[in-house]
Amino acid sequence: EVPTKFDSIAFPGADKQATDFYPVGTRAIQLYDSAVDSYFLEAFGRNPRNIVCECERSDEPSMVQVLHISNGHTINDKLSSKDGRVAMLLDLHAKGMSLESLTDEVFLTCLSRFPTEEERSQTVAILKESSAEEFRPSVEDLFWALLSSREFLFNH
Repeated sequence: EVPTKFDSIAFPGADKQATDFYPVGTRAIQLYDSAVDSYFLEAFGRNPRNIVCECERSDEPSMVQVLHISNGHTINDKLSSKDGRVAMLLDLHAKGMSLESLTDEVFLTCLSRFPTEEERSQTVAILKESSAEEFRPSVEDLFWALLSSREFLFNH
């Protein structure tokens, strides 16, 4: 039996976008047309389907993609969400989850692996130094750093 936390594997903190054309939970790969408005999909190469040619789409990274991952709402809104993964982990930490376990959960969520001992010790040290006001932004920054890492981009 698959553990509960792996019942749905999705982008950490992902929300489900309702549309007029597709049921909630439809994956981007299942969209057969461009009727669903999504800046993220446009920035990352969704073919506009103006002509029947793959030449409309580029697999090359672009400055728009870099800026969107760095500063766009797709990741930042999900990290700051009151119902997202960050909020859930902060609640668990407030109930006694150790910084080591919190770090493990963030790495498992983002990279599907445990942190190395060095990664864990550095992360725990940074989180320990964070004041109460800085703690949530520090956890959000950890998620952001992992989600914008080469490892995430090339493996996930």
